[in-house]
Amino acid sequence: MFKGRIVHGMLTAGYISAALGMQLPGPGTIYLKQSLKFTAPVRFGDTITTTVTVTELDEMRKRVTLKTECSNQNGDLVLKGEAVVSPPAE
Repeated sequence: MFKGRIVHGMLTAGYISAALGMQLPGPGTIYLKQSLKFTAPVRFGDTITTTVTVTELDEMRKRVTLKTECSNQNGDLVLKGEAVVSPPAE
């Protein structure tokens, strides 16, 4: 189907978890929800860039909605989705 070996999609999704837990919002973040759509295969040796963009802040419920994307070294979108998290307390 993919004409060669590919990386398991959840390995790529793990980069999103790492970005949320270490960068935005950062340590102490609680994952509430994540949707994922795998749009292209990731191959051995690919370089993956993860982008997380805040799309909504719900201060009353203390929730942040984020657009999540992963692209390969050619700029091809390989994964897209949305995450809802509870950011760490100040």
